Parts: sequence; structure tokens; C-alpha cells
Amino acid sequence: MEEAKTHLMGDIKTVLLAVDASEECRGAVQQAVSFVLECKAKLYILYVREYYPEIPEALLEAIKGIPEEHRAFLEEIKNMVEKEGGEAEIIIHELPEAWKVIVEEARKRQADLIILGKRGHGGLEKLLMGSVAQKVIGYAPCKVMVVPREAEVRGETLLVATDGSYHAKRAEKEAINMAKRCTYVKKLVGVSVAHREEELPLASTILQAFKVLAEEEELPSRVKLEILPVVGNPAEVIVRIAQDEKADLIIMGAYGKTGLKRFFMGSITAKVIGHSEKTAILVVP
Repeated sequence: MEEAKTHLMGDIKTVLLAVDASEECRGAVQQAVSFVLECKAKLYILYVREYYPEIPEALLEAIKGIPEEHRAFLEEIKNMVEKEGGEAEIIIHELPEAWKVIVEEARKRQADLIILGKRGHGGLEKLLMGSVAQKVIGYAPCKVMVVPREAEVRGETLLVATDGSYHAKRAEKEAINMAKRCTYVKKLVGVSVAHREEELPLASTILQAFKVLAEEEELPSRVKLEILPVVGNPAEVIVRIAQDEKADLIIMGAYGKTGLKRFFMGSITAKVIGHSEKTAILVVP
């Protein structure tokens, strides 16, 4: 592993990886192992076997315990880290609400980053498909990275989507810091999406402010800065531009201008996660 990439995520000491042992979480596993080894951080591998309170107690006892192949999968991840000299620990829970476990473990372990696969089965089958994902991102005490199966975070082209809100500005700052820290980064793309043509000047103003911030933060000359004010469906446009630009990471704020209520009603961030098949998403609280 090349040292230059270690600076992409900054000073990370603890990473929480939530997995369900499905093939779909392989991308998340790869990135988690890569980050902890590059950053010399500790990896907590969290497996949540979700059950529902309405299931009779006798039946719960009969199905208690995780499948052996799932346990072997967790051990495989742990071994991948340890054979390279890293530190990893497996955590297993059997509880009704997976999102609460993920958030509570992140707090307990003082995680700097939570990494999730885009979708899977079993205990996390609804992750990033509904309220579980929204609650993890909404209540997480740290940054959350969502990694589709085919995604690879090379750190060459970063895309930050912004609406000028407080959380979007935090995402802007995170993207700039990444570009400054990591010599892999060659291009930073700022995108602001207007719903209608008459809103396009506002999108342009938001991006001009981002450009000023990049200048004030002394974005390195090796990084090409591109700003794209566009009109359309925000989630679809952001994902399409990420594909066109070959971005390997989309950086967004947890909430938009309308705050938590809109987020739980289906925010742009949640929709981008749902649409993105090949690009990882970093959500900044």
C-alpha cells in the first residue's frame, strides 16, 4: 500500500464496519481493511442479527445463534487485518433494532468512521433501503461511508454535492481537506443542483462561495477544481455526474436546508445512496 493514500481520511484511529456476511458488503469490507491498515487504526467488525419482538420466545431460542458461514466470514475479515499487522475485533449482537446497535457501538468505541455496505440480507437487509439507513446516518456520532459492492475508493477524483446549508459546507470543507492531505487526489468537482431553471443562479452562487473557500484553504495546484451548477432531479444528477467524472467518492452533508425532518422523509443524501451503484458516498455530520 502506498503511503500517499493514508492521508485521504485524515487522523483515523477507529473504524466500525457493519456487515451482514452477504456478497454485497464485499466492497465495504475491502475499503475498511484498506483504511485501517493504511491509517494504522483499529477495526471493529460488527454483525447484528436482528430479530422482531413479536416472534414467540420459544422460536427465538430455536433459531438463536448466527450461521457458521457468517461467523467464518467475520473471522476472515479479522484475519485479513491481523496478517498484515493490524488490529481487529469482532462484535456480535442479537437485538431488535440494528441501527441503534450500530450507533451505540460507534459511540462506545469512539469510532472516527462507520463503513456500511449498500445493501444485503439478514439482520441488515433493510440497510440503506429505508429507516435503518436514515437513522444510522442521522444519529451517527461520526462520518459514515456507504460502499456499493463494485466501488473502489482510489482517492483520485472527489465530488462534493452542496446546497449551501450548514452540513453541506461541512462536506465542502471535508472534501477540500481530503484533496490537501492526499497526493492521490487530482480533481475536485463541486456540484449544486437546482430543481428549476430559475433557481440556477442560486446554485451558481453557492458554488462560487465553494470556490472562494477552496482558494482560502489553499487547495494545491495539482488539484483541478471544477464547479457545475445544473438543473434536474438532484439525486439522479449527482450520481450521473459522479459517473461521468469517474469520481470514486461522493461527499455530502447528512442534512440539507430543511434539516432532520426532510432527511427522514427521504433526503437527497439518502436518494443518492440508493441510486449510486459504483461510487462510494461519504456522509459528513
